Amino acid sequence: MAKRKGTVFGVPVVVALFFLGMMMPTSVGISLGGLRLSVYRVVLLVMFLPMLITLFSGRCGKPHLFDALALGHAALALVSLIHWGGLQQGLESGGIYIVEFAGAYLLGRLYIRSSEDFRALARAYVVTVVGMLAFTIPEALTSVHILHDGIAAVTGGAPAPYIDQRMGLERTFGPFDHPILYGVFSASAFSLAYFVLAEKRLTNGRGMALVLGVALATFLSASGGPYVVLMMQAFVAGWERVMGRLPTRWKLLWALFAVIYACIDLFSNRTPFHVFVTYFTFSTVSAYNRILLFEFGTAEVARHPWLGVGLGDWVRPVWMSDSMDNFWLLIAMRYGLPAWALLVGLMLGLVWAVGRRKGLPEPWKRARHAWAFTLFGITVAAATVHLWNALFVLFLFLIGSGAWLYDARLPKRIGQPPRLGPPAPRLRPPPERLF
Repeated sequence: MAKRKGTVFGVPVVVALFFLGMMMPTSVGISLGGLRLSVYRVVLLVMFLPMLITLFSGRCGKPHLFDALALGHAALALVSLIHWGGLQQGLESGGIYIVEFAGAYLLGRLYIRSSEDFRALARAYVVTVVGMLAFTIPEALTSVHILHDGIAAVTGGAPAPYIDQRMGLERTFGPFDHPILYGVFSASAFSLAYFVLAEKRLTNGRGMALVLGVALATFLSASGGPYVVLMMQAFVAGWERVMGRLPTRWKLLWALFAVIYACIDLFSNRTPFHVFVTYFTFSTVSAYNRILLFEFGTAEVARHPWLGVGLGDWVRPVWMSDSMDNFWLLIAMRYGLPAWALLVGLMLGLVWAVGRRKGLPEPWKRARHAWAFTLFGITVAAATVHLWNALFVLFLFLIGSGAWLYDARLPKRIGQPPRLGPPAPRLRPPPERLF
């Protein structure tokens, strides 16, 4: 495939800069007053207005319902933050939230517009994850945070904080601010490697090597959240491989989840959420803390259902941390249930609409599986971890990067003979001669 103009390794330059910015610690950036501008924030801020103009111009497909859901959520979050902190503070914190949320979504929505774009993105993403192993494997073995501390030393940032080892290994940061960030970033590349690069073929040696590389990178984070992201993707990929010829396979999968949920609810003295958190975290202390966060967090949502509490404090025991390790609960608590519903509707609605599209070519089907399974893994893990900084914008970018599957025109069928011109006119038979 010929190299396209304005790309780096086949990926649009602005997307490449965005990914480069995500892989920088938060110490890399500038401060304007009380506003921290990290590298990826600068990219989104510069591109935000041009992307809005492009969206409403229709040059990358007409605006649709899911664009409205994304912009609607961002607008409701702004209203909540103004309601909580007043006009000036609300505009500052709400403005940067709009840039991150809507900007990251629009970046994926507008710059990933074809199967070729998506494959180039998958290749660049997976190669980045596997390439970082050259630094993170020594990091896990030597406890020297090569990338994070090396970048911090150049920019004057703080070194990586101390975190206890797990399984005899140092929990790797990579270039990120926390092992969870590095782990989820790595785990999110699993389906892209398997479905797009390996093309679901276990005999594809190079592709499967990349799949194993992604799994190893995730393992080095030694974090439960990334492990859940990886396991959920591997599970649904295995289900698709075994049940691939069955038209109702996804309905059966949801029915299986419903049966499992009902059995846990009936035969356990704990709720399904309590069981999930207990068995998908490394320590009982961490599990207990997440359960308490869920109980006090849902109570706060019940007290402030419409506009949430913004960035304000929430009711909890004095000995509890204010860290909320549940992304979905935090969105509802901070911005209210309507904003939460718009985000859930954006993600689930887009996945459902893309899943209903018929007649897709095989590369499009593999891209659809990779995209949907990646979002599924992150969505499940987000019930036990918070998606913040680079992880937050990555999630929104990934949602937007699959929108082309919803509205892009299908390619012409292979083997269909081309029409070389207008059809020849049909000649009428001469009238019968009466004489």
